[in-house]
This record gives sequence, C-alpha cells and structure tokens, in this order.
Amino acid sequence: MKKYALIFLFAAAAATTLSAQDTLTVINPSKVQVITASGSQQVEIFGSETDSSYFYSTSIETGSSSIVRTRERRMNQGLDFSVPLIGTETTGKSGRKAYGEVDLAIDTGFGICFPSELKDAAYDPMRQAWGLDFYLGILSAEFHPWGNSDHVYMKFGLEDRSFKIRGDQRYIKNAQGVLDFAPVDGNPKWSALRIFSWNLSAGYYQHLYKDFGIFVEPILNFNTSSRIKTKWYDADGKQYKDKVKKVGLEHLVTYELMGGIKIGNIRLYVKYNPCNLIEAGHGPDFNTWSVGIIL
Repeated sequence: MKKYALIFLFAAAAATTLSAQDTLTVINPSKVQVITASGSQQVEIFGSETDSSYFYSTSIETGSSSIVRTRERRMNQGLDFSVPLIGTETTGKSGRKAYGEVDLAIDTGFGICFPSELKDAAYDPMRQAWGLDFYLGILSAEFHPWGNSDHVYMKFGLEDRSFKIRGDQRYIKNAQGVLDFAPVDGNPKWSALRIFSWNLSAGYYQHLYKDFGIFVEPILNFNTSSRIKTKWYDADGKQYKDKVKKVGLEHLVTYELMGGIKIGNIRLYVKYNPCNLIEAGHGPDFNTWSVGIIL
C-alpha cells in the first residue's frame, strides 16, 4: 500500500495562515523528519516515489505572530559537497514555487578525449592519440521556473585535456613556434600534449522518469595554457620524464556542446568541440570528441 505524507503546515499552530496551496502531498517519501525546538517546529521530507533526490522543508516559528518558511528543492543523496550561497523563491499561477540557488558544488568528471577530422598528413601520429579529459566544477547556479525537477543552470569550472601519442615519436615545439614531432631517444612510453581551460556553461535538464533525465549544455572554454610531457626508458630500463610548460600553442577561446543522460547523481556525457584547440598556424587543425562520467 502506498505511503502518503500529508503536511498541513502545523494547522494547530497557524490555522489562520492556511489556504488551498498550503497542503503538500508527497507519495512514498524515503524519510519524514519532525524537529521540535524551543519556539519553532520543522518538518523535512526526503525523497518521493518519482524522485529519490527530492527534498522539502517547512518550519514555523511560534510567538506573537506565526512565520512560515518553506523550501523545496532537489538534494544530492550520497556525497553532497554543495554549499548553498544564495536562494530565492517565488510562487507562480500554478501554486508551485519557482526557486533558484547558487551553490559551491564540487562536480568531478573523468572521460576519454581524442582528436577527429585531422587532415594534415604531417600530423599522422596524432590520429591514434587519446587521453584523459578531467573536469572539476566549482560554482553552479540553478533556476527551477516550474517548481519541479526541470531546470536551467549555469556552471563554472576547470578542465584539463591530454592527447597522448605512443610510438617512436614525441611532441615538440620547433624553432618556428609550431607543434611538431621528433624521434624519442630510448624506449618510448608516451608523449602528451595537455591543454588547461577555465570554462563557463549554461544548460537545461529535463526530468523524464524517477531518477532519470537528459541534459544539454553548451560550454565556453578559456584555454589558458598548454604543456608537453614525454615519458621514456633508456637501454637499462631507467625511466625519464621531460616536461615543457607554457608552450603557448593553445587557441584562447573555444566552445563545445555537451549532452547526455543523468541517472540519480551520475551524468554520462558525450561532448563535441568543433573548434581547433591549437592556435591557427601553430599546429594541426582538428576537432575533439569526449565521452565520460560526471559524479
């Protein structure tokens, strides 16, 4: 039998403040918690039948006048690193509360990135290149205009992409300031071109069923540095690493489009960058694909 949580905003204490919009029905909540303190009482609901990350909180302060404060939002269940900074709520014609939040939210993403549409034969070693696409979200803002799980959002974070080649060639920056290749002395392991970016994105999330939804997210990248790192072994098996920082080959501003599915708090994504990450005239012209997961 389905379990219902009916909250009438403490009718005994604040009957004069109630209206038809003050009744909330949550079907099959995971947890209902009532907190009573001196001069106040609060009810919190965790989860619902269709959304395990649903969170609702309502509180009343007793005294000369009754003050009711209500909050309804999606909440990470598991590891929650979000720190609310700003919150706002408005009530629309439907009676649902539209709400928005700005959070310090640590989102960590890992994926595989690889170049595509590489046409210059001089850069054939890059055709089999691939590497790690690492993302770290720092700040996020969400707005739920319909008072439900569907929302628009903006995010700010950083990204580090690497393109590793394996074989007897290594990346170099030649005397003309152009990305080039040179033989590796010894037994090569890999050589990587890495590009670091700050990024700003805006997206839309559509809830479909229970913990499942889809999202689309255009991203603007500010590429601030590029580096080359090579690892190889000599004839005696001793490992060597060669690092070149601030290579200066990156294209300053690029954009990309990301889309995917969200299951609970996990996002699986595909990302396409139609821009060349290397500044024109300083290396090959190629696009980039990435696939991965964001936790």
